[in-house]
Amino acid sequence: MTQSLGGLIRRNGLPLIAAGALAGIALPGLAEATRPGLVGISIVVMLFGLLRIEPAAFGQVLRRPGLAVLILLWVTLGVPLLVWLVLGAVLPPGSAFLAAAVLMSATPSIMSAAAFALLLGADAALLTVVALPSNALAPIWLPLVAGLMGVGAQVDPLDMAIRLAVMVGSSFAGAALVVWALGRPRLRQAAPTIDAWLVVLVTLSALPCMAGVGEALSARPLQFLGMIGFALGLNLLLQAIGYLVFRPAPVAGALSAALVSGSRNMVLLLAALGAPGDSDLGLIVAAAQLTLFIMPMLVAPAYRALARHRAMR
Repeated sequence: MTQSLGGLIRRNGLPLIAAGALAGIALPGLAEATRPGLVGISIVVMLFGLLRIEPAAFGQVLRRPGLAVLILLWVTLGVPLLVWLVLGAVLPPGSAFLAAAVLMSATPSIMSAAAFALLLGADAALLTVVALPSNALAPIWLPLVAGLMGVGAQVDPLDMAIRLAVMVGSSFAGAALVVWALGRPRLRQAAPTIDAWLVVLVTLSALPCMAGVGEALSARPLQFLGMIGFALGLNLLLQAIGYLVFRPAPVAGALSAALVSGSRNMVLLLAALGAPGDSDLGLIVAAAQLTLFIMPMLVAPAYRALARHRAMR
């Protein structure tokens, strides 16, 4: 990737990622055709994200794991409980919006959290440490919450655990191999190029994530737009609450907690619920999947402003 092209991609990374998701909706055939490659793309996204994290950063998180543990408890237990208490007071028990909101907030952190952290100025090492146990708990925790909400989520815990293990193991092993072959100094020099490729890969991953969403939007456009508004509002509100809860932490840690408070691994939930257009619940979760790729472009100015404000104090 040439230097000028790489710089252009990095400068426009967040809009490009949003455009990738919109392209997946506008071109449903392309989204469906790329769907078998989603796991492979996700592994490479994780691998490239790991290449940008210094071993010392992982060591620092692991030597003082308190913040990582608190964020993990917050996103696993605190956020879904908060959503259930607040929305349960204003929405009827059988509401698809209530069930979707609780399930989405109980879904684990996105596995590509490092990539989003690098683009938004959060702590990539911290979010990777949080994402691993968060996703490891998913095969047990997600079906349990679905059952409590009266939702028939078709989750095979063993299959999900194996799939997640393959993704994590492959990405870490691949990153270790690249570090061994090239060395950390060369990777540090190549950081701008790696960042550009991260943008490209996350954009490509948005295409298969939108499989079935275009058809659902065409069938129920007004309802789907309302669901996008609901999902986006929930995501942004949870990010704001997450930041306020962890505001005493260093700014990168607080921004990391904000990011994972609202941004979750919706691919797992969609796989459990079936095609997006089969139910209101599935359509709401599909809308949330779309907001995952649009949201970074919307919150980036606020993240940068908060980082600058905290740095000046």
